[in-house]
Amino acid sequence: MIAASTFAQSDANSVYSFDNAGQPKVIRKLGAAPEFPFLRNLSTPAQVYAAIKKQERQNTVASRKLDDLLMQLGYANGIKDLKQSDISADYVKPGTEGNMGSRGYTYNYARLEGGSSEFKAWKIAANKSGNNNAPLYLMAKCGNAFCSKTAKRTACVNLPVNITPDLKQVNLPGSGAVVAEKNETFVYYSRKHHKKREVASNIPGISGKYISGLVKIDAEKDVNVMPQTYTVSLNNQQNKMVTACADSGALNLTAGINVEKSSSYTGNYPNQDNKNYKKVSKHTYKMVSRRMRRIERKENKIARKTGVAVDVSTNKQA
Repeated sequence: MIAASTFAQSDANSVYSFDNAGQPKVIRKLGAAPEFPFLRNLSTPAQVYAAIKKQERQNTVASRKLDDLLMQLGYANGIKDLKQSDISADYVKPGTEGNMGSRGYTYNYARLEGGSSEFKAWKIAANKSGNNNAPLYLMAKCGNAFCSKTAKRTACVNLPVNITPDLKQVNLPGSGAVVAEKNETFVYYSRKHHKKREVASNIPGISGKYISGLVKIDAEKDVNVMPQTYTVSLNNQQNKMVTACADSGALNLTAGINVEKSSSYTGNYPNQDNKNYKKVSKHTYKMVSRRMRRIERKENKIARKTGVAVDVSTNKQA
């Protein structure tokens, strides 16, 4: 490499370390001090991958140094974990500052300068293992490692997540016991003289000892579904480890859901049958009774002719 001698420069302990001080060394030409000569002037990612794997099989010093770089990049087993798909062709723009490798596997803080021409490089992205290193570039011209100081880094941390269940009760209006509420109204009159062996009335809500038969003049039926209540909560999970990265998008958490029917709602609700009794005169009672009988006959006639059952609105009881 040919560098301008007017700039101060300090060595970096690693291609990924930027704790150095001073001004960057200006690099205008590549190829004078190659770090990995076997990577020079290759044309495709497949050729780069094949050259790296060959060095691995030969167990060269260069392969061991590249192993170390890849491990710092998140590849736990170095070259063994590297795949051809991890390597892609890229370009480093002039003016980019970063750590540049050199012969003897040393690293200097440098700034690439080359007019308007970009520097072709082979990019190896950081492995998704929680490290925060920027991508590694292997310069195509010289095979030197380069890491940009301004490259976007992914900061990742591993943290335990505690999920505390928050109980919620949910009412399901359409699920539960069917309850019918029936309201009926009857008329009657009180007789002055009772029949032989007639027993006095004991129906609640009726005044008078001896009464006529009951004539039903009104009936309403209301059907409702009593809602059921369920308790919904998340499973209590403690110390579940998750990895969070600054640019990884959404953080996905999974927790089981518990659904339990509340014991206070059994679904056993009795039907309600409400009967109302209205006392009228004997004359009114007979008039109502005649008309209700006519209604009953008409309903029966309709049922016979149509074959459709009709609710009878008259109900006489002794």
